[in-house]
Amino acid sequence: MPQVKYVAAGIKTDSINGIGLRWEPGQVRNVSAEVAERLLVYSDTWISGQEWQEGKGEEPLNAEPIGLAEAEKPAEEPLPVIDFHAMDKDTLVKYAERHYNERLDKRQNEETLRHKVIDLFSRHEMAD
Repeated sequence: MPQVKYVAAGIKTDSINGIGLRWEPGQVRNVSAEVAERLLVYSDTWISGQEWQEGKGEEPLNAEPIGLAEAEKPAEEPLPVIDFHAMDKDTLVKYAERHYNERLDKRQNEETLRHKVIDLFSRHEMAD
């Protein structure tokens, strides 16, 4: 378990996403390898436990290593719910023209128009 020592002069809160620890000058902490890797890039602010003298080392504040938080998975957006079966012939034709810029033949029966609008919906909305 890597140890990291804060060597800067002032109190600082690290800017690692999901961590945000408050550090005081000379403070040593046990951290996960990922956090140590991110902090030790800034060698003027943090040093690894191997670099500071073991005889003068202070005990870390926590025994558990502090790691990076798991990134939240973005929630999938649900598909829009449209009741095509509740639409009459005129509404289906207007819907196709307004949403998909498709002109349907009003002479076709309602069921045929409904299937065409559902097909348009599937091609456009499901492809995204």
